[in-house]
Amino acid sequence: MKVTRIGVINIGDELLLGQVIDSNSARIGQFLAPLGLSVHRKWCVGDDANEIKYALCEASETSEIILITGGLGPTRDDVTKKVLAEYFGVGLVFSEENYSHLKNLLEPRNVPIREVHRQQCYMPANATLLENKMGTAMGMWMENGGKIYVAMPGVPYEMDYIMTHGVLPGLIAKSYSSNMYHQTIHVGGMGETEIAAIIEPLLDPLPEYISLAYLPALGTVRVRLTGNHENADLLKNQIDEYIGQMVISLGEKVFAAGDSSLEKAIGTLLMEKGLSIGTAESCTGGNIAHKITSIPGSSVYFKGGIVSYTNSVKNSLLHVSAHTLEFHGAVSEETVREMVVGCCTALGVDLAVAVSGIAGPDGGTDELPVGSIFIAAGNSDKIFTRKLKLGKDRSRNIETASIYALLLAREWILSPK
Repeated sequence: MKVTRIGVINIGDELLLGQVIDSNSARIGQFLAPLGLSVHRKWCVGDDANEIKYALCEASETSEIILITGGLGPTRDDVTKKVLAEYFGVGLVFSEENYSHLKNLLEPRNVPIREVHRQQCYMPANATLLENKMGTAMGMWMENGGKIYVAMPGVPYEMDYIMTHGVLPGLIAKSYSSNMYHQTIHVGGMGETEIAAIIEPLLDPLPEYISLAYLPALGTVRVRLTGNHENADLLKNQIDEYIGQMVISLGEKVFAAGDSSLEKAIGTLLMEKGLSIGTAESCTGGNIAHKITSIPGSSVYFKGGIVSYTNSVKNSLLHVSAHTLEFHGAVSEETVREMVVGCCTALGVDLAVAVSGIAGPDGGTDELPVGSIFIAAGNSDKIFTRKLKLGKDRSRNIETASIYALLLAREWILSPK
């Protein structure tokens, strides 16, 4: 089966300098997936005409669709339109449509229209404009030599709008789609090799048109099956059946499927069981609370968090006893147990998550080296605890501890009462 090859070109010095993280490529992939399409290659270049031309030449040789982001604004470094016009051998023409769009956007805000704004309205002569209600730079759809080129602003929410309202409808209208299908499961608290030992015997008869991928992150692994077949129903049924077998074999270690997250899965569980949750954090500094509240609607089950960075706060707000702090230390199982109980009392929640440790890069001892972190989840009736032995990277330790604390909370929620 012929696969439509899609290339992405991201333009901007800020991307190469590391000042801005390229999120557009990931978003483009997510937008294309429902059409059964996927990106096969991407380029990242600076605001340099020669580099942009080079990327265009390479992309044109290997792709039927080329999606470009960045370099469409009014400033001197925005050279994408000029390069595209030269590449296609067409001139730049003033677009009344773009100028009208710009006036409608700026005049209600009392923003004066300057010459740089007018310059922004010059477009390659072969461009069809794509609406952008989120910003001044409109998208451009161009066709040349049987290939499609789409240029969009680099601002993520503007690109999102153009992809949704212009690019995807355009591709559908031209029947660009395939029978590609994929399913993903999210596994917590297991490594790739451990997961592979369980599921790969189930996949021995996996057809060659279905591929398996492991996508590891801190504390979790996404396992994905992807296929492409002329018989869409057959493909879907096969992948769904394999995924079902994997879920049964991995059991409760699977915390979500599809486009989800650990935080979202825990929120769903809490709502299903009518439970509320709070956090008591030391070395993670509120990161767990941030993760929980990143989910819309989390106010239904999340009541609050206490960042007890010092012993005095652990004692005064969470009622960790002075005896425990003196004889067991702030970084101990005993302390996080008392933090859990104190948090439940202070916030009036059914379940609390507590963390205390040495995130680093300094502060460790022979008995408790950097990366020693205790986590607990539960209430006065039942508490689960775990000790983590991590490395010396502070940011990584904070993120890993937060993930494992949420996994421990999930384990507590699912445990028999």
